[in-house]
Amino acid sequence: MRRRLPFAAILIALILIVATFPMRLALAMAGAEGSGLTAREVNGSVWAGELIEARLGALPLGNVKARLSPLALLGGDVELAFNRPDPRLGELAGRLHGSDPRGLSALSGTTSLSGGLGLVPVDSLRFEGAEVRFDERGRCTKASGRVQLTVGTSIAGLDLSRGLIGTLRCVEGRAETALTSQSGMERLILSFDGSGAYRAEFAITADDPVMASALTAIGFRAGNNGFVLVSSGRF
Repeated sequence: MRRRLPFAAILIALILIVATFPMRLALAMAGAEGSGLTAREVNGSVWAGELIEARLGALPLGNVKARLSPLALLGGDVELAFNRPDPRLGELAGRLHGSDPRGLSALSGTTSLSGGLGLVPVDSLRFEGAEVRFDERGRCTKASGRVQLTVGTSIAGLDLSRGLIGTLRCVEGRAETALTSQSGMERLILSFDGSGAYRAEFAITADDPVMASALTAIGFRAGNNGFVLVSSGRF
């Protein structure tokens, strides 16, 4: 019994150290920035932290509550559970994985997209149980869940405020989602790799000569799938 007391005391001390370890230092030590996670300010401990004006690449997360997995930290990895209970911006929750395979899982909620998708004026993204993971070479290893993309402005008179919806999957080493509008006349294929390099192909079926002319005027080109606008860049 006496021999167990020192071990129990050491175990309790370790638990207390981990429980009160600053979130800011833990994220820095685990290389969270390499996973695309940044924040203007990080407060609290690994059990109950807060990230102020957090971003994940081009996705602004806002102010989020966060908790790191101590077991993952002991292995030098990042596994961050976060949530944003913000009625103004909308709820957002998920898990960030900084190890191989890295990426996101259990992602649900809404976020805006800074700068859109280049020439495609995307306003916001909504996720439903989304997961996307990449290996150390940046190749997609797992992708699932639903994505809804909203275009903030009308395009050639088209109202796309109801958004385009699709599911995530891995295609030839890239994460991809093929999104369609309710009418099926508008389609967007978005693919990206682990480095955040994306390609977006936005196609609109237009039989009306006036609409066809309007689409051509803003950069769309006639193709087999209708009028197509291709944009690429990095999140």
